[in-house]
Amino acid sequence: MYDVDGKSYYDFLCGFSSVSQGHCHPKITAALVEQAGKVCQITRALYGPELAEFAKYLCDLLGYQKFLASSSGVEACESACKVARRWGYEVKGVENNKASILMANGCFWGRSITACSGTSDPRRSKNFGPFTPGFPLVPYNDLQAIEDYLKSDPNCVAVFLEPLQGEGGINVPDDGYLRGVRKLCDQYNVLMICDEI
Repeated sequence: MYDVDGKSYYDFLCGFSSVSQGHCHPKITAALVEQAGKVCQITRALYGPELAEFAKYLCDLLGYQKFLASSSGVEACESACKVARRWGYEVKGVENNKASILMANGCFWGRSITACSGTSDPRRSKNFGPFTPGFPLVPYNDLQAIEDYLKSDPNCVAVFLEPLQGEGGINVPDDGYLRGVRKLCDQYNVLMICDEI
């Protein structure tokens, strides 16, 4: 990467969004120009063959049944929360407007008001309240804290976490942590949402 003065930098952050692809790479630019000649934007509200083909490819690759396209990471996470809450009301039988989604301290999933509601990082939440209710926090990498919460809240619909936390440093959980979370989710009939980019 180069700054406005021509000074070069190594990008060990992998860039934000498309920056990790470099700047104006000729192959990427050519693909963008070609696509813009067909259609420059597509919405999930309308059928488009490219989106349908991509969704089928991704589902086949990952062994999933469905795919929901999003414009950003925070939109994807908020969509996951909406899906989890709806599942909780329609499938699990949670009392209306009582669903909670358990989050891990130190998480970062965006800069929306709801994302600010589900974080312990004051840089993400200070002076942005009031917040969206229903996002209790437990320590990251603490299976007992998760189980204690799940025992206490029958309205919990999901455990939402980053498998590897990256925003506040590279926080890697203990071996078996994610398998343990999955087991607790099965045991207490809650969904497991993993936010990883």
